[in-house]
Amino acid sequence: MSNKEWRFLSKWAVLIMALATLVPPFMTILYGVDGQSIHVSITALFWGIFPPVAPASGFQILDDYWLPGSLSLGFFNIIFAFLVIRYIRGETSKRKTLVVGAMTIVVPLIAFFSALPLMISREVFAYIGPIPIQYVIGRLLMHFAGPKEVTTPW
Repeated sequence: MSNKEWRFLSKWAVLIMALATLVPPFMTILYGVDGQSIHVSITALFWGIFPPVAPASGFQILDDYWLPGSLSLGFFNIIFAFLVIRYIRGETSKRKTLVVGAMTIVVPLIAFFSALPLMISREVFAYIGPIPIQYVIGRLLMHFAGPKEVTTPW
């Protein structure tokens, strides 16, 4: 691949990872329990959909109520996006990128396991956990646009 083609591919990868990090949601979390119902919010880095019982209910963009929590929960998503780009450029290892990518799944799973006892006790279930859209897109970019691994020992 020529240098010009490589730079073009790298620019598209940056755009794709930026959109995959900022636009789709990365998790659903338990917001509260009310009688026999469970309230769930859908969370992305800069937007969220919150239940009516939330102080900022409905669709919110860049809301100062939720933004700090969203950025802290999505910390690994931001790092994963940067590492995917660095991996594609050959500046970091695949292992390091995959470890951080796994953390984008682990953090929302912790939300699931912490909500599970409450859902079991109330006998009301909702999906709480990761929405791995960014992880899947990052893995696809790593596979198709990343540096080619040497297959022969010579």
